[in-house]
Amino acid sequence: MNTPAVARPVALLEREHEVERIRAVLHSAGRRDGGALLIEAAPGMGKSRLLDEARCCAEHIGLRLLQARATQMESGFPFGIVRQLFELPLRDAAQAERDRWLEGAASLAADLLTGAPIGSTGSAPGVDPEYAWHHGLYWLASNLAADTPAVLLIDDLHWCDGPSARALSFIARRLEGQPLAIVLATRPLDPAVTPEAAALASDPSTQTLRPAPLTQAAVGALVAARLGGRPDEAFVLACADVTGGNPFLIGELLDEVAARGLAPTSADAAQVATLVPRGVANSVLLRLSRLPPTAGALARALSVLGDGASVRDAARLARVDGAELESASAALVFAGVVEAGGSMRFVHPILGTAIYGDLSPAERERLHYAAATILRERGAPAGQIAAQVMHTEPTGNPAAVELLREAARDAFALGDAAGASRLLLRAIDEPPAEVDRSAVMLELGRAQARAGAPDAIALLSEIVEHADDSAAAATAAIELANMLLFAGRAAEGAAILRRARDHVGDEDRVRERLEVALMGISCSSVAAKREADESMVGFCSSQRRADGQLPATTLVTLALDEIMRPGSAARAGDLAERALAAGLPTEPHRAWALLALAVLTVADRFDTALLHANEVLAEAQQRGAALTVSSVLAHRAFIEVRRGDLTAAEVHAHAAIELASDLAGSEFVLALAVPSAVLAGLDRGETPESLRRLFDRAGVRLDTELIAGSELRYASGVLRAAAGNHESAVEELRDWGLANATFGGGNPAVSPWRSTAALSLAKLGRHKDACDLADDELSRARAFGASRAIGIALRTCALVGRSDDREALLKAACDVLDRSPARLENGRALIDLGATLRAAGQRKAAREPLLEGLELAGRCGARRLESRARAELGAIGVRPRSTDRSGTDSLTPSERRVVDLAAAGGTNREIAQTLFVTEKTVETHLGRAFRKLDISSRRQLPDALAHAGSDHLKMP
Repeated sequence: MNTPAVARPVALLEREHEVERIRAVLHSAGRRDGGALLIEAAPGMGKSRLLDEARCCAEHIGLRLLQARATQMESGFPFGIVRQLFELPLRDAAQAERDRWLEGAASLAADLLTGAPIGSTGSAPGVDPEYAWHHGLYWLASNLAADTPAVLLIDDLHWCDGPSARALSFIARRLEGQPLAIVLATRPLDPAVTPEAAALASDPSTQTLRPAPLTQAAVGALVAARLGGRPDEAFVLACADVTGGNPFLIGELLDEVAARGLAPTSADAAQVATLVPRGVANSVLLRLSRLPPTAGALARALSVLGDGASVRDAARLARVDGAELESASAALVFAGVVEAGGSMRFVHPILGTAIYGDLSPAERERLHYAAATILRERGAPAGQIAAQVMHTEPTGNPAAVELLREAARDAFALGDAAGASRLLLRAIDEPPAEVDRSAVMLELGRAQARAGAPDAIALLSEIVEHADDSAAAATAAIELANMLLFAGRAAEGAAILRRARDHVGDEDRVRERLEVALMGISCSSVAAKREADESMVGFCSSQRRADGQLPATTLVTLALDEIMRPGSAARAGDLAERALAAGLPTEPHRAWALLALAVLTVADRFDTALLHANEVLAEAQQRGAALTVSSVLAHRAFIEVRRGDLTAAEVHAHAAIELASDLAGSEFVLALAVPSAVLAGLDRGETPESLRRLFDRAGVRLDTELIAGSELRYASGVLRAAAGNHESAVEELRDWGLANATFGGGNPAVSPWRSTAALSLAKLGRHKDACDLADDELSRARAFGASRAIGIALRTCALVGRSDDREALLKAACDVLDRSPARLENGRALIDLGATLRAAGQRKAAREPLLEGLELAGRCGARRLESRARAELGAIGVRPRSTDRSGTDSLTPSERRVVDLAAAGGTNREIAQTLFVTEKTVETHLGRAFRKLDISSRRQLPDALAHAGSDHLKMP
């Protein structure tokens, strides 16, 4: 009598190394130092068994288990794996416990996991909520692990949906110092097919295990355990050859050997190779053929529905119920085809693949169509139903089109634009009714644009040119323009917006959307602004409404134009303040408000700019809007460099750079943050060589067409001058200034490049050229009216001009800057004045400006300037008290922003959530800061920082 194939675990042979690595990662999580481990191998090599071993070990040492298994049918369901991991613990927890787990930054993931409708932000132009969700999921996992050390176990990562894989990658990079581990199992990954999962697998933070095939000795042990007795070497060798040492295939082979009554002898060895000519498929199908027909029907239904299907769904699809269902289920479990349990799962995915592969095309079509009907009738999510429809042939079914569109909308809202594109392409194949075709094409174009697919350009262009619906044409034009902007083709994007605007006619609301978009792209890119037609300014000037998005963005556009032409600093500042009060659009990423802040900064209204920046920052931190946070930090650094708070400028610039490194679409952040870090660092005493490397580390391009990129070119020229490369400094500054004469290069308040170039020309002995440039800058600065720019130009005229005019010009610079908020520039002028008086023998007169300049340099953190002031004072016999470099001045920017928040009362966890870093990072920075400040607890921080006097960061 044949032995039944009972579900049983294959012994773990020759896996001691892998088991030890798994246990090490899990024990590390128990010691609050988690990590990520990936088990990668071909099907049947024992990945799932090793995951079972991880499960047993985790239970033994008391770790909380959060488990998920990806399936092929649900790979297009956004955040499906993440939901498997977290939904059950949240659902089963008491309300107080659930509230605790979802507090703080974890609340950002609440809607994603609790069944609440996802907000519309996912579909708004320029909005990407995915980072906020990732941030929230990380802190949810951290909160769960804070109660009980935890491990996330994920099987079959190769079928994981893209959004979940990106979220897991985000978490995996932040496990240091956390009582949390991740263990994953996957087949070898193809980056072209599963880029998100492949990125997680290749991340340096993820350890990788690749189990080797079993040796002949291990195969012999399995043969002996399954068939009894001592097998002949020829039989063992035949088993090893036909299976390639694959543990699962060996088990399947031996089941078939036992079922046929073969003996492990040399005589029967030749028959082994004939048992599995198609791998495991024949063995599985033969096993099914021996079972009752209802069991085969149930297995085929499960292969279509996918692992994890409910018993009721599988039973309806197989058309079995009652006693037949119980008998069929028991037979499949007894035969080792499916696992026992509440939901139906194959013992191994290979079994499901083999059974599904044996279905005829007609049977597949029938089963998938029936499965979609069953799922729809019980109210399953649209994405789950659509997964079945994706495997059916198009029939022109309007219900199928609407279902696919609904699933695509859900995927789009969840940040899975690529998944939405696939669903919409299938909807077009259905095809939709003619009346709906244009709407579906627009949805596809938007999804492809967000996914970065080049096909979106032609599709959206076609809609813009030929759509009968002006609202649809406007939507396509705006989407296409944004895509072209980030592709470096902003001028084309602006041209498309203008064409769409010209075809709108009298539809005011549609025209308003296009005008806002056109002003936005023209305010972001030099090329787009250069190509903008002159009627834009006329349009802006004609607006009379005091509030609303179009009047508000109009005011920002006029304010920006006022500093670019240049016009008047007072008018530019007034326009920017009116814009902020009028109700600017909040998206994309509060960019309109940040443009207004930049205008206020150029107009010397630093305090107003900082006030609004703090409001935007607090709101963005609360939402977890990382790109907005990094943008605001970059703008704060820009403000603080000009105001003269170099410590704060470095803190915020480096925070923006670090955060932006994790974000897509952050080029404009780096274009503003890197120059601020460079200029602040230079005055803080860092070398030009080290600061030059910051350009490469941040990955910024000096030839960017973003308007904020003007600061990059200016900072590069300043570094060349500081390094003594005056010829190249003059060339770079002059080339940029002349090429951008009407886009900031003509206004010294935007970029004082003429002053910097003039000082280098003077070093080269080209005094006339230096004087001409300096005089030109002074004339332009006075015309614009910003005191900081006027003071810089006066100081430059003094330094490069005739020596007998120097004292008067420097006194004039000091007078102007003393009335301005630009403390650092005032300090420079005072020290230059003191040095001039000292050189003229007026030692007594030199003392006061030098001491005042020294005091300002110290308050600004300008070490280089402070050293010069001390040298000048030493030359007249004054020895001011030295500054202790072991205190706050010695803190790095990262340490400084952590201790500022700690001094304000933030816990390590709150600080980590505010700064988008890990608790371990906060602990490390605090430990180093305590040593530098010579303190032992955070209670001493307020006193240690009191003399610094800067409000750098605030807890939201």
